[in-house]
Amino acid sequence: MIKLLGKMFGQVFRNQQGARVVVHASETCAECGSLLAQAADAKPLNALWLCPNPDCPAQVRRGLVHWCSPAAMDIAGGDEKLVALLVGRGLVRDVAELYRLRVKELAALPGLNQDSAQKFFDAITASMKREAWRVLFGLGIPSIGAVEAQLFCRHFATLDALFATGRERLMKLTGVTKIMAGSLTHWHGDPVNRKLVRRLEKMGVNFKCAQE
Repeated sequence: MIKLLGKMFGQVFRNQQGARVVVHASETCAECGSLLAQAADAKPLNALWLCPNPDCPAQVRRGLVHWCSPAAMDIAGGDEKLVALLVGRGLVRDVAELYRLRVKELAALPGLNQDSAQKFFDAITASMKREAWRVLFGLGIPSIGAVEAQLFCRHFATLDALFATGRERLMKLTGVTKIMAGSLTHWHGDPVNRKLVRRLEKMGVNFKCAQE
C-alpha cells in the first residue's frame, strides 16, 4: 500500500563527520511525470519512493521483467532488453498481453530472428502450465513474495477461491498475517487488477493450486 506525498520531500542522513545532511528526491516520476508515492509503512529514513501510475512504462517494464523472472513464471529470454522492446513498440502493456504475442511479430523485433522468436514464444507458452503460486507471486502484489504465495496456495484449491475470500477470513488462516491478507484483498479490490486476473485465466494460465 502506498500514500501520495506533497510537493517536495527529503530524507535526513548523517555524513561521516556526523553532520546532518538532507537529500532531496525528485517529486515526480522521471518517465511519466506522476507524483511519486511512498509505502505507507515505510520508515522515514528508509523510504522507497515509487511511481503509483500502473500505466507508467517503467512500471510496466518492471512488472513484466518480474513476471518473466526464474523465481516467478520462468520465461527464458524475457529480460530487460527484450521487455523494453516489447513495451516500446506497443506490443505489450501488461503481463496478460504476453500471451497474445505471435512468432511473426517477435521475429520482426531488432536483435531477434525466427529461431530466437520461436524460443521466446515457446517459453511463454510453457509458462501457462507453471504452478499457481508462481502466478500469484508474478503478479507483484506488495508483501506477497514466493513464500507467501506458496502458503496461500496450500490453503486454496484455486486462485479464484483465494481472491474470493475476504480479508477477515484470510487472517484466520495459519501463517497468514494481517499485512498479507490486507495487501492481497486491497490489490484485488482494484478493478484493473481483477480484469487482469480474469484475462490471464481466460488465456489459459494455470490457476489450480496443487494440494498437499
